[in-house]
Amino acid sequence: MIKTMVVEGVHETSDWMAGLIAKAFPDAYTLKCHSLSEAAKRVKIIRPALVLLDLNLPDGSGLSLIPLIRKQHLDTHVVIMTVFDDPEHLFPALRAGANGYLLKDQPEDLLIKQLHGLTKGFPPLSPSITRKILMHFSGSKVNKKSNIVLAKRDEEILVLVSRGMNRSEIAEILSLSPHTVARYIKDVYKKLDVSSRAEAAVMACRIGLINLH
Repeated sequence: MIKTMVVEGVHETSDWMAGLIAKAFPDAYTLKCHSLSEAAKRVKIIRPALVLLDLNLPDGSGLSLIPLIRKQHLDTHVVIMTVFDDPEHLFPALRAGANGYLLKDQPEDLLIKQLHGLTKGFPPLSPSITRKILMHFSGSKVNKKSNIVLAKRDEEILVLVSRGMNRSEIAEILSLSPHTVARYIKDVYKKLDVSSRAEAAVMACRIGLINLH
């Protein structure tokens, strides 16, 4: 059984989000939390594989929950579900460590497909969000990046990170130590000027290493 969590202040929306998880992962058990304080207590008790997190909660911003989740469970997938598609909300969420960013007004079948993509290592990103991330990298920074030649090992690390694998899994696949993998990930992020797995995945798509769709 997969343990998941929905953090959403509106009860009806919370039920709907839990329903999306049930359709994407029929064997999932979903805990619904309606405030930051409730979620902060619960996340210490259970180890969720997936958290669907709204940004606008009754007692604060959902972003403040991400560091706590990361401290407790490094491998938990944290996916933002929101109505906000502006850079002022998007990029702080990615920098905080969100693994995906979905808009609530998408068709339900597309949301389910994007959530299910986690099983194949694809970060859930709404199409318009992917475009905004690409546009963010379309200026001089990306022009400079386009001249960067990643070493073969860097490319291998980037692909595996983009597919959702954690450091231990990457280390086992590449016969490296987790410490060495961590160093490679840090170096690749620095070369590409990204700060999250979702941004790294978009850049891997941009340079032709993976296909997000």
